[in-house]
Amino acid sequence: FFFKQKTAYEIRNCDWSSDVCSSDLSTKMSQAYRFLLLAVLLAALPWSAAARGAAEPAEPAPEEIAALIATLGDDDYNKREAAAATLKSFGSAAFDALLVASEVSDDLEVALRAKWLVDAIPLVAPHDPPEIQKLLEKFRRGNFAEQVQAMRRLLRADGDAGIEPLARIVRLDRTLASSRVAAALLAREWQPDNPFFKEIRGKIRAGLGTSQRPAARFLQAVVAFSEAEAAAPRAAALEAGSAAFADLSHGPTDPVPANIGGNDGEAILAETQSLFARCRMQMLLAAGRRDAAVAEARGLLEKCFSADKDPDTIAAEAVETLAWAVETGMPEAVDALAARGEFIRDHAIVGLAAGSAEKARGNQAQADALVAAAFEKTADEFSGRLQGAILLAKWGCDAWATRAYESIVENPKAPPAELALASIMYAEYLHDQQRDDEAARCLARIVEHQAENPGNQAQALQQLGRDPRSTRGRMHFFESCAAAARGDAVARRHAVDKALAAYPKEVDALIAAYSLPDNTPEQRSEAVRKINAALARIDSEIQAVPDDANGYNEYAWLVANTEGDVAKATRYSKLSLVRSFDNSSYLDTLAHCRAAAGDYQGAIRTQRLAKRQDPHQRMLQRNLERFERLAK
Repeated sequence: FFFKQKTAYEIRNCDWSSDVCSSDLSTKMSQAYRFLLLAVLLAALPWSAAARGAAEPAEPAPEEIAALIATLGDDDYNKREAAAATLKSFGSAAFDALLVASEVSDDLEVALRAKWLVDAIPLVAPHDPPEIQKLLEKFRRGNFAEQVQAMRRLLRADGDAGIEPLARIVRLDRTLASSRVAAALLAREWQPDNPFFKEIRGKIRAGLGTSQRPAARFLQAVVAFSEAEAAAPRAAALEAGSAAFADLSHGPTDPVPANIGGNDGEAILAETQSLFARCRMQMLLAAGRRDAAVAEARGLLEKCFSADKDPDTIAAEAVETLAWAVETGMPEAVDALAARGEFIRDHAIVGLAAGSAEKARGNQAQADALVAAAFEKTADEFSGRLQGAILLAKWGCDAWATRAYESIVENPKAPPAELALASIMYAEYLHDQQRDDEAARCLARIVEHQAENPGNQAQALQQLGRDPRSTRGRMHFFESCAAAARGDAVARRHAVDKALAAYPKEVDALIAAYSLPDNTPEQRSEAVRKINAALARIDSEIQAVPDDANGYNEYAWLVANTEGDVAKATRYSKLSLVRSFDNSSYLDTLAHCRAAAGDYQGAIRTQRLAKRQDPHQRMLQRNLERFERLAK
C-alpha cells in the first residue's frame, strides 16, 4: 500500500516542464510508463493482504494518534503536513482525539489544524437516504435555530432513518451546543415504559461510535441502562450516566447568541440541560433509588428561583418543573416551595401547581387551601383565571378545572374576549370528557351573545382569529355527538346538517356526515362532495398562508378520517409538526394518517408519543386503544 501511494505521488508530481525528469519528451514518457508499470505490478503481488485473505490492518493505537496530533504543532512544516495527512487517512478512528484537541489543546497550531481536520469530516454517510442527506446539509448551513429544527426533523424521520445521523451529530459536530441538543433529543426518547426505544438503540450506538464527549457518554449510559435487566449492569450504567452528567453540568460550553433566527439560544441550552437532569432522575427511579430522585427533583425546582430571572419567568419555570415532577411520580418535590409562601401567594399559577402536587401526595386539605387561595388571587383577573383553568385541565385536576372555567363563563362581568376564549376552551374540554350536551350549551352562550350584541361578540371572536360562524357550527357538531350518545339517529343527522349549513368547513362535522351509519349511497356521495370542496378551500388557504400549521393539520385530519390522498395528507401532517414540534393534537393527526395507510404499528407509536405530551387528554387514550385493536 505504501509503495502504491508513493508511486502515484511521484507520477502526479513529476515536473513535465523542467529537466528534473528528463529534457526529452520520450524520456519523460518512458519514466511515466515505468512508474505506471511498477504500480500495476505492486497491486498484483500475491503477497498482498487481499490475496492472502489477511485481516484488514488494525486500527491505529491511541498512542500513535496522540503522537501524530502532538506533531501537528511541530516546528517543522513538513512534519506537520505529514502528520495531518496520516491523521486524515485514519478517518473516523482519529476523529474523537482530534475533536478533543480542537477543543482543549493549549497549542494554537495543534488546535487549529485539528479543527480543520475535524471540519473536513462529512456528517453525511453513504447509506443515508436522500431526505436525510438534505436535512444534514441544512444542518451544516444553518444558524443555531435552523440546526435545532433540522435535528427535530431527523428525530421524527420515517423508519427512524434520522436516528443514527442525529447521534452522529452528537459525535461529529464541533459545536458543543448542537452536540448537546442532539443528545438531549435522543435521551428524551427513553422512558421506562416506552417499548419502542429498543428499536433505536443500535442506531444510536452506531452514530456515537467511540465518542468520549460528555453528551455522547451520557447517551451511551442511557442506552446501556435501557438494555440492562440485572441490578449490577444497571448500577454501572447509572454511575456512568451520573459521571457524564456531572461533566455536562460543569464542563465548557460554547456561547450561543440569543434570539438567533427568532429563537432564544440560551433558553434552548438551559432546556437541554434540564432534559439531561430529568432523564437521569427517571433512571434513578427505574433503579429503585426514589429518595435520590426526589432530592434531585427538589434541587431542580430550587434552580428555577435564580436571582437573574424576572418573577414571571421564575413562576413559569417552577410550574412546568413541578408539573413534570408530579407526572413522573415525585409530587414530594413541592417541598422545595415550603419557604416561598409569599411567592406562591403572589403567583396564582404556582399555587395551583403546588395544590396539584399536594393532591397527588394525598394531602387533600392542603391542596384545597392552596387552590382556593389561587382562585381568590385571580377573582378579578379573568386572563389569570383562564390560564389556571387550562393548566388544571392539562394536569387532570378535573373538579378544579371545571370550577375555574365556570367561574368565567357564568360571570356576567367577564370581558367579551375572555368570555369567548374561555367558552371555546371549556367546550372542547367537555367534549374530550364526552359531556357533549354541556359542551353545546357552553357554546350556545356565545351564539346567544352574538345574536344580542353582533358587533361586540363578532369582534371578540375575530380578535381570537376565529370565524364567528365556526362557533355555531361547532355547537351543532357537539349536539350531534350528544345525539349519537343517546342513540337518536334523526337528531344526530339533523345536527350535522345544521353544523355544515352554519360553517361548511367544520371538519369534524364533515367526518360525522361521511360516517353516519344510516347513509344512503346518495347521502354518502353528497358528503364526499362537501369534503372535496372543503379540502380545496383548505388547500387554497395553505397556499396563501404556508406558515400556518393548523391548515396542514385540518387537511390531514379530514382525509385521514374520510377518504382522499393519504400520502398528501401524511405529508401535510408532517409539515404541521415541522412548524409545531411534537404538538399532541398534530401527532394525533399523524397517527390517524398512518392508520389510514394501514401502518397500525406506526400509528400506535405516534399516538403514544402524542399521549406522552398530553397524558390526561381522554381522546388521545381512546384513539390509542382503537389503533391497538386494529393492529391485532
